[in-house]
Amino acid sequence: MTEDRRDIGSRLENWARVYRPQRQIGVSATAKFCDQLQREAEGEKPSGERRKVDQADAEAIERAMRLLSHRDRLMLKLCYIDQDRPEAVCRKLGLSHRPATIFVTAFRKAQGAVELLLNNNDRMTG
Repeated sequence: MTEDRRDIGSRLENWARVYRPQRQIGVSATAKFCDQLQREAEGEKPSGERRKVDQADAEAIERAMRLLSHRDRLMLKLCYIDQDRPEAVCRKLGLSHRPATIFVTAFRKAQGAVELLLNNNDRMTG
């Protein structure tokens, strides 16, 4: 990974660009929505960094994905790789799509789980 720390959302978007079958450059609707909410809450402006592809970081995330629970792995795959809308993800995972906090909580939990695995791996190797 590069010297500058990227947030887990950006790292997962990079992972999706590398592992998405079409290899198209894009951002999942779910990630875009969640990132927009976070940027508004923190008063940040989006950066152009999201378009670069970091193959090594994507591979590290792919390895971490194998250690996640099935539900968290599926949540991240549906949101980032398949780019499903939140209501479709909820339907596929058996979650209520209202209130929206149910989806956001599950989404952030999955992101946090993979981030924890990555951070633990970084501490062991670095």
